[in-house]
Amino acid sequence: MEYKFEILGQKIVVKNKEEADLAEIAMKIVNQKVDDIKSKCPQWGPQQIAVLALLEVAGEMVKDRKSIDQYREELDKKCSSLMTEIAKVSSNRRHHLEAV
Repeated sequence: MEYKFEILGQKIVVKNKEEADLAEIAMKIVNQKVDDIKSKCPQWGPQQIAVLALLEVAGEMVKDRKSIDQYREELDKKCSSLMTEIAKVSSNRRHHLEAV
């Protein structure tokens, strides 16, 4: 089965269902960017619009990746701290039980 999409008059065909599902989501995002740019810069040609849309989407992706990396670092720190506390409590209980 073929799944067809269009962006700036260019037709795109995807044959894999999983890729088509991702492409559909991506196309909605890109087409929204394209429409926004077209309304702001109606004198621009399709190539200029496509490049700016690409740069905007890539910029958002970079910001999202930075946020994800920061959350991962925070999570790693919290997990390490929690593991240290668990180890302390476990060690204290072991020493307490040995003393009894």
